[in-house]
Amino acid sequence: MEKYSVERFSALCDAGDFTASCVDVPKFLGFCRECPNYGNNWMCPPFDFDPMTIWSYCGKIRLTVVRIKPEGESAASAEERALKIIGAEKRKLLLELLDEEKRIRGGVSCSAGSCGLCEKCARTEGKPCRNPQMARHSIESLGADVSIALKKYLGLEISWIKEGKMPEYLTLAAALLLPKENDATITSLRHRSPLYLPR
Repeated sequence: MEKYSVERFSALCDAGDFTASCVDVPKFLGFCRECPNYGNNWMCPPFDFDPMTIWSYCGKIRLTVVRIKPEGESAASAEERALKIIGAEKRKLLLELLDEEKRIRGGVSCSAGSCGLCEKCARTEGKPCRNPQMARHSIESLGADVSIALKKYLGLEISWIKEGKMPEYLTLAAALLLPKENDATITSLRHRSPLYLPR
């Protein structure tokens, strides 16, 4: 069993400021095209909606970051070890956000990284999402730069595996998108589906 410690950080951001400084949909769509999940995962591009529609309905964005510090040594490669550690914490974070959605009217969560709820996404078979109640888009899939956001709002840097070596910290970044005051549009957007019932 992998040993590690966890630190948590949170910041409440103005959606307009976040969108202006951290969101660049064309840039990230280009990155997504290079990923094997592109067109093969319902929570990843291409979408049949404009991600800017999502951001424009937000009043606030609450970033939640889990920073994980691996401890001790492991016979597994850095990549294998990171995937194992991140997988466990990623699911915990998703479940927390889903619980908050139920308590915050109009709240819509964004998962940390790409959706991995199913071993193979139903999109590869041209079928609907098998877990629409839990599947969520990531911040990056909607065009946001997590590295910029974490540095701007929390003063945190993201470290990556380099030359097969585990970084000091592994980082998961998720968000809860909150509607503008007295604006039911994001709530209706949830029921309409891009975030909840992918096609």
